[in-house]
Amino acid sequence: MKDPNYDLVLKTTCATLLTDKANTVMGLAIRLGTTPRRYLELGFPDLPLAVKVANVEKMLFRRNVPRRFLEGIYGTLLAPKAIFRSHTCPHDVNAVVLSFDTIHLGPLVAILHADKQIGRARCNELASIYAKEDRDFERVWRAKGLLLWEGASERGDMPTMTVAHKRKTA
Repeated sequence: MKDPNYDLVLKTTCATLLTDKANTVMGLAIRLGTTPRRYLELGFPDLPLAVKVANVEKMLFRRNVPRRFLEGIYGTLLAPKAIFRSHTCPHDVNAVVLSFDTIHLGPLVAILHADKQIGRARCNELASIYAKEDRDFERVWRAKGLLLWEGASERGDMPTMTVAHKRKTA
């Protein structure tokens, strides 16, 4: 379930990041809510889902991720286009979440890391969001067997949602 305060905290944080007080929030994190069930089924522990403010700053101002995408990220995580295992850290419990959204650089992907220490709490972390500039990455990752889960397409012409692979936690 999405944290009921997420939208307000994100709005306030984004406003603060535009001021000379930005350094006062950089060490904080924003709780998005509970980790969606789909990710638990893929090996993520049942921990809260959070994002570091420093990563929000990077997503917005260095990677040009639209704020509206961050506002709707929980819905994107609930209904992604596909979920892949990381090709750079394939043995870790993590996920590369492919959204239906794109920006001028390419489709937006969200990177989730399992069981991270953020401040005093253990959380599943929304570590990054960026545009995937390699337009062929989806085909390559499928060919490498990195697909964990695939949902119905926007047109609804794909088969029902299936879990393609389940990983064990260490």
